[in-house]
Amino acid sequence: MDGVPNRNPTLFGPGPLRRRPVGIAARPPLQGLVITAFQGLGVAFIGGFAYNFFVGNPGIAKIEEYYKENPPR
Repeated sequence: MDGVPNRNPTLFGPGPLRRRPVGIAARPPLQGLVITAFQGLGVAFIGGFAYNFFVGNPGIAKIEEYYKENPPR
């Protein structure tokens, strides 16, 4: 690693330990994982509800249309 020039000292610093973690990276590993997982679930739920609201559910609509044309006996 001695032969690699440090082209950005504000980013890399004099050694690998100069950059301190901030935000979620500063937390203990399990707590950071749980926070990240719940944030991902939140984004997924919001995206799913937005898709269902704006696009609708074409699969369910086709099934309902089929049963309107072909009622069960």
